[in-house]
Parts: sequence; structure tokens; C-alpha cells
Amino acid sequence: MYDLHSHILHDTDDGPTCIEDAIEIARIAAANGTRAMLATPHRKDVTELSSVPRLYELAAELQYHFDDEDIPLSLYVGMENHMDESLPDDFADGKAITMNGTRYILVEMPFFGTIEEHGYADGVLRDLQAQGLTPVLAHPERIELFIRKPALLERYIGEGMLSQLTRGSLLGHYGEEIRLFSLDLLRNGMAHMLASDTHSPHPPRTPELGEALQITAAIVGTSKAKAMVNEVPRAVLYDHPLDIASCNPGKVKAVTA
Repeated sequence: MYDLHSHILHDTDDGPTCIEDAIEIARIAAANGTRAMLATPHRKDVTELSSVPRLYELAAELQYHFDDEDIPLSLYVGMENHMDESLPDDFADGKAITMNGTRYILVEMPFFGTIEEHGYADGVLRDLQAQGLTPVLAHPERIELFIRKPALLERYIGEGMLSQLTRGSLLGHYGEEIRLFSLDLLRNGMAHMLASDTHSPHPPRTPELGEALQITAAIVGTSKAKAMVNEVPRAVLYDHPLDIASCNPGKVKAVTA
């Protein structure tokens, strides 16, 4: 399996604080069937506490230990880019990076607020697309904008963006509302990938994808579920074009406060 959202790099953001925990994350992931993992530290933390070159150094150090300890996991470098008005310029300046240097860029929308409060979001996403990038929307099931207005996520998908669910949402780690919304997105073709968003070798934010994959398969079928952790993320990781299947318009119900 390919896991394209993780906070495995130590001493970088809110992920592991020591290399031993980072290695243990890899060990757990590999034992559960993950063979490739994309490190996606938060851009804000990288900018304030580290640097882009340092990410590659840490990834190389970890890969050395994985190989030395016979952990069958390949580690790649990306970034989780929080949505703000500086994102397009940061990409142009090399402060924001894509997923393994591809056309695909992982974007985290604001967790809370309305589209009126975050009216700049449309412009930022279009600016990224104008630079030849394809936004991958991280954990849309946890974003209030989409929970209250699923049609907005539907529109973004229709404009060529990708949607990436996280395991914890399907397992109920963020509450019943988010779990049910995740299932609704799956039923209506509004999720393209499944990722761990792991932060630790200790529960609840561990890297195993197996249980979430079973839940996904029960909704969309085994073939589509496997594609969400294999064919689709592999295409993203290696910069292959994707023919995004259309979602089922108007079928996802908004959750009201």
C-alpha cells in the first residue's frame, strides 16, 4: 500500500520527537502492508523550525535505518500545506513543496469557518492550478466548510482536485459526525485516496491502514478500496496523470450545526 499523508519525520512538527519513534512508525506501517510512505510535515512548522533541505536529510537518515533494520518501507518527501494566501508564492519560492516533486500538492483547508470567512480559498486553489499543480485536499471529512456545504467539495473535485480521506475519521477517532460524513463521501465517489495521517507509533494516530481499508471496502467494494491505497496514490507519487471519476452530484447531505 501507498500512504501519502504522514508526520513521520522526527523533530519537525507535531509528529515524533525522536528517531526511535519515527522508526517504530515505519515498522508498524510495514507490518500492516504499507510499502511506500510520503512524509508530509506541516509547512508552517518547516518554515518556522526547520527547512526544506532538512526534510530531505531527515528522510535519508530514516531510510538508512529502515534498510539497516530490514524494514520494507520506502520513504518520500512532501509537505502538508495549510491553506493561506501565501501558498502560491511560497510554492514559487520553494518554501512549499509538492508530493515527491510531482504536480500534486497536498493542501489542508482551514478546519473551521465558513466560505465567507475564507473567501480567498478559491483564488488560492486556482492560482495553484494555474501553476500546473493538482491540489490534493487533505482530510476533507474533517473540514467544516465541506461538512456544512458538501457541494463545495463536489465543485472542487469537478475542477480536477483530489480528495484524501484519513483512517482515523473512518475509525471514529474524531467523533460520530465526521465518521458518518466520511462514509457518505465514500458512497458518493468523493474520496480518491485513503491515508493514515500518522503522527505517532502510539494510538490513536498510528499508521495502520488495514482496518480503515476494510471499512472502505464494505462501502465501495474491494476493487475500488484497493485502488485508494494502491493505484491512485501510486500514480500521484510517480506523477502520472489521473482520470478523476466524477462524483454523484447532490447526493451528499450537509450536516447542520
